[in-house]
Amino acid sequence: MSMNFAREQSLLRQRLQAAGSPQLAEASRLALGSKATFLGASAEAIASASADLIAAYPQMGRAQMTAFVRTLWQSRIHELRTVGIELLAARATLLEPADLPFLEGLLKDCDADPLAARIADSVVGAVVVKNRKLWKDLKRFANASQELLRVAAVRASRLPLLDDPEAFQRFADLATPLVASTDARLQQAIDELLAAAAAVHQDAVVAFAAQHGRKVTLPRKKAAKATAKPTVENPAAPMPATVMPATVIASKPPAKVSATKVGKTPAKAAAKASTKGGAKTTAKATAKPAAKKRATTKKD
Repeated sequence: MSMNFAREQSLLRQRLQAAGSPQLAEASRLALGSKATFLGASAEAIASASADLIAAYPQMGRAQMTAFVRTLWQSRIHELRTVGIELLAARATLLEPADLPFLEGLLKDCDADPLAARIADSVVGAVVVKNRKLWKDLKRFANASQELLRVAAVRASRLPLLDDPEAFQRFADLATPLVASTDARLQQAIDELLAAAAAVHQDAVVAFAAQHGRKVTLPRKKAAKATAKPTVENPAAPMPATVMPATVIASKPPAKVSATKVGKTPAKAAAKASTKGGAKTTAKATAKPAAKKRATTKKD
């Protein structure tokens, strides 16, 4: 399905401008410290517009996608740029190693850190997952003079590390020269990456953190569910929650019992629970009053 770039860009701008406000535009510009133009649309409005665009062009190819993203990026409107990056993230599997210079150019021209983080993590990282040879390019980013590329190198390592259990040494080689940097954003990116990578590389993460004196918050392990049944020694031990789920209890409310049934219930239970000897005793006990009653009647 062909796309009219100018028309789609115009429709996106009209939609996001209608959803925005001058007050939010100014607040966003100040918060991000960006020189781009802001329409003042909320994150929800941008996400909705991005999803609609992606759904409208399901057969979009790699060349068409990258060309349209270039068009949106050149508008220098923050919201349109964000839609373009969301499009790349959603269709990152279409990208090839030849697209890395294009992505690097976006990073160098991006002065909004959340947007740069999205490009590095979800777009560049996805391309590296497909092409492990691009780790050498991440190392090149890490050795660049621009701080934003060094930060991008760390952020772009997350998806490849989660995808490859053998990849941590590649990241260690990339990140070791960076731990001495005084850039707070870079150090935060390293710590966040280590915490995320622990899901697959926990031992390596712990060793790296210890080697470089870093404090890393590791993800908590899920507690194992109790399955032991009450033992004879501990008959009061609670049964596992799965034995009597709440839904089962809620679906069977206690039935109302009439007064006449209440009187019959204990007798029936006693009869079932008693032994043969007990049954005879009960029969004799109940027979005597009946005999007395007959004798009294005959006497009268």
